[in-house]
Amino acid sequence: MSTATTPTGPEQFGRFAISLAERRLHVDGQQVALGSRAFDLLAALVARRDRVVPKDELIEVVWPGLVVEDNNLQVQISALRKVLGAQAIATVPGRGYQFTVAAAAQPPGIAPAPRAVVRAGAAPSRASRLLVADDNKVNRLLLCRSLELMGHEVASADNGRTALERLRSERFDLLLLDLEMPEMDGFGLLEQRAADPALRELPVIVTSSLEGVAQAARCIELGADDYLHKPVNPVLLKARVDASLERKHLRDRERELLARLAPGLLDGSQIAGAASEGQRTAATLLAACLGDVDRLTQTQSAQETLELLGNWSTLMLDAIESHGGRVTQLAGDTIGAVFDAADAATSALRTAQEMLELAAQFNRERTSTGKLPIVLGVGIASGEIVAGHAGTPRRASFVCVGAAVQRAAALATEAAQRGDAVLIDASTHAALADHLPNLAKSPDTKVTATGAFSIFSER
Repeated sequence: MSTATTPTGPEQFGRFAISLAERRLHVDGQQVALGSRAFDLLAALVARRDRVVPKDELIEVVWPGLVVEDNNLQVQISALRKVLGAQAIATVPGRGYQFTVAAAAQPPGIAPAPRAVVRAGAAPSRASRLLVADDNKVNRLLLCRSLELMGHEVASADNGRTALERLRSERFDLLLLDLEMPEMDGFGLLEQRAADPALRELPVIVTSSLEGVAQAARCIELGADDYLHKPVNPVLLKARVDASLERKHLRDRERELLARLAPGLLDGSQIAGAASEGQRTAATLLAACLGDVDRLTQTQSAQETLELLGNWSTLMLDAIESHGGRVTQLAGDTIGAVFDAADAATSALRTAQEMLELAAQFNRERTSTGKLPIVLGVGIASGEIVAGHAGTPRRASFVCVGAAVQRAAALATEAAQRGDAVLIDASTHAALADHLPNLAKSPDTKVTATGAFSIFSER
């Protein structure tokens, strides 16, 4: 029987040598010090490098038994990217992160490191968490085994009520449901699911020995995604499970993107008209843009340009989210964010610093392969704005309007023209001086003709 494997000993990944047993990382032959959490995260990603690892799973592995916010994970991801390079860890929107550096081939005569066995036929890149509800123990065990062989994590319940309780207390990606069960049958569970907003979008595949079109039709009417007759054909089962999960992951990615662009707005039905109730508040706005985009588009293919924009957006969004910012604009070569906490100006400046650091690492990788570097400009402005959700029930977004928004955008454009720079306005400088007294004395702080302050620049 063939097996897939996961490394547990020292292994080479391009410029990196990673020893999970000794908890050591070498880059270009030099040992690099990593914090305990950062190394735990690296170990988890390397061990699962053949698939995208969900955020929840990483948090569970790195911070077992603790309640941890996503920001903690993103900070550690950023720390690893600073050491390994921006593209060593890919962000897959709506799904999680993946270690992308290929393992180097073992030199002749050197035995590979010990490896842990995984079931043949597993498809870890599509691993999801599934629940099987069936009162027949034989059917339940065999169905669970078939799903585990596909690479999924599988739980089970022997009646509808237990299945409903587990669905309400745990996270699952798919339910495989028998109809004839004690305490609560499959039809009753489908009715409960339809009435519960938290469960309504969970995909369900009914597996039943009941014959007749009427039974299948009723299941579909109650929201089931598919209906398979027992005994279930394993080939057909895999096809239906893969299709249902693909649709589910696509909806998750769409919801995450909407959550980024319109925080707090999960569906357009919350907007009764062209605009929702907004608020007037003091905040700090950050705008980041790519400079000299025409030069880049003329020297590479359209596909390479889109890939570049995707990679750049991934890095900038990670920096924003790591410091508590909310995305207000995502338009190709321009990203906007708002910071409205008590330390908004400081958080925005730290975001800008991380953006420049990530861009510098990204450029080192681009130039090493003969590609042109990107030019980044960041503008930061503070002031009173109006923020809220605007749009229609079918198309909505979180927006910020006010003079500070326009100043941040103008400063970002000017910063991009200067090349890899950050410019802040006078209001932000005053706010930063309260938190960072040394800033006002910094020799790199200069008043420009526009009244802005140039904080730093990095090539």
